[in-house]
Amino acid sequence: MALPPRVHPTAIVDARVKLADGVSVGAYAIISGDVSIGEGTTILEHCVIRGSTRIGRECRIGPAAYVGLEPQHLTFVADESNPTYLVIGDHVTLREAARINRASKPGIENATRIGDHCFVMGAGHVGHDCVVGPHVIVADSALLGGHCQVAERVFLGGGCAIHQFVRIGRLCIVAGNEQISHDVPPFGAARYGRLKGYNAIGCKRAGISREAIAGIRATYLRLRTHRNTRNALAAIVSEVSATKEVSEIVEFIRASRRGTLPAYRQRRQAEDDSAAE
Repeated sequence: MALPPRVHPTAIVDARVKLADGVSVGAYAIISGDVSIGEGTTILEHCVIRGSTRIGRECRIGPAAYVGLEPQHLTFVADESNPTYLVIGDHVTLREAARINRASKPGIENATRIGDHCFVMGAGHVGHDCVVGPHVIVADSALLGGHCQVAERVFLGGGCAIHQFVRIGRLCIVAGNEQISHDVPPFGAARYGRLKGYNAIGCKRAGISREAIAGIRATYLRLRTHRNTRNALAAIVSEVSATKEVSEIVEFIRASRRGTLPAYRQRRQAEDDSAAE
């Protein structure tokens, strides 16, 4: 039998909020606006949640998380008749002092989104208009600027900062304290301001076949050994078997508007050329 929602006497939950069965709201939490919270979700003490926000089932939020607040955007103007949204999936954990902002553009189709089974650690920040895929881990104090796109099973290391509009491809890993201002291709490993290689451990844990991993490895080898992206792509297309993972990397790089993070040898060569001048 489903249990009714439980709200601590010190919490403030306004009449517009919809709480499903089994929801628990802790002490001193404040929930206001067009907010709906799915079955079995726990809102811990001192959280602030505002609408228009949709939170899925079996999530754990807080303590002291800030969810669904207005975007930190200079041109944003609040309009209750045309709201902006935040949509959080099922089985999501947002730890202490995590901050997730609503979108800057109205309409639920433009919502900031957090996929199922994501884990945002303490003081992690997901800015307005971001789209974060399922099973993403955002470590302590990692920061996502507005409009970022993070694909499934990405790991963002503690203290890293992802610039606005950057895309992080599937199964990437970004080291702690990195500053990323270019797109990171699928399966990539970003460290020391460059594309260090591919995410070997993450690929194995995800159950990618040995054949596919060999293609990923060969692709990243060519990204490292060619001086520019055009030559690297040409070598990949002509020399590497076109598995779906290889095609995913190639298509991601071709679609990049910010440019992709340079590989180690590309960056080193650019530094050598600069020093020679």
